[in-house]
Amino acid sequence: MTLIAATMFVVLFKYKDELATNYWFHAIFLILPAVLTAAAGYVVNDIFDVETDKINKPTSCIVGHSLSIKSAWVLYGVISISSIVVSFFFSQQYVIINISIMALLFLYAAQLKGMPLIGNVIVALCSAAVVAICILLIAFDTRPAIMNFTGYIVFSFFISLIRELVKDMQDVDGDLAAGLRTYPIVAGIKGTKIMIYMITGIEIMLCGLYSFLSWGLDLYAGSVLMGIITVGLLYFINHISKTKSKEEYGASSKLLKYIMFAGVINLIFA
Repeated sequence: MTLIAATMFVVLFKYKDELATNYWFHAIFLILPAVLTAAAGYVVNDIFDVETDKINKPTSCIVGHSLSIKSAWVLYGVISISSIVVSFFFSQQYVIINISIMALLFLYAAQLKGMPLIGNVIVALCSAAVVAICILLIAFDTRPAIMNFTGYIVFSFFISLIRELVKDMQDVDGDLAAGLRTYPIVAGIKGTKIMIYMITGIEIMLCGLYSFLSWGLDLYAGSVLMGIITVGLLYFINHISKTKSKEEYGASSKLLKYIMFAGVINLIFA
């Protein structure tokens, strides 16, 4: 959730609408609902994952242990309603978008998580939406700015999709026991790694192209940082090719989180 807030702040700062009145006041009512919706998504996911979490993360699950399922539902309701109410102070359009994302996250937790790739794509789309909804407040002064913004949405989608597949490999034991049909269960670990190689390969080509074009536009800092991100993705492929244990998959997932954060920092120099 911290990454969500940081990403939106950087995007809003980078593409600030200089003509807008009370810009940062409105920005609060754009960022806060996104963070609350993400928090609600985590809670409802933990509710539906009570049984699988007993296997996947027995020492760190909260719902069903320190927090009862009934209390978790109450918490989910409070956070969800709060998110909707706060988004109303931004615009009615944002309320509709927010409720739609909330509904997708609920469907993911309740049903779509157990379906190969579909659930992963849903979460990746919701992650990319965190960047996309900033369009409700920001302004662009050049065509490259629009292209850069669009590029980061694509970057966020692919990184999130890769990370979701890694997390599914990490949780395969609990998901299998619960009767879910995630992609690693259907395609196997080897098949999932091949899918990850393909998606990461696309991301590497896009990042490499971005770095090349940025250098040509004299955006040296952004070009170098994106080059470092590209190297990070190459390192990730090497790392994931050797992973076998839960701990190693967790390390791969954390690496992708760092790469995603580096992408946020890159926006400052773009």
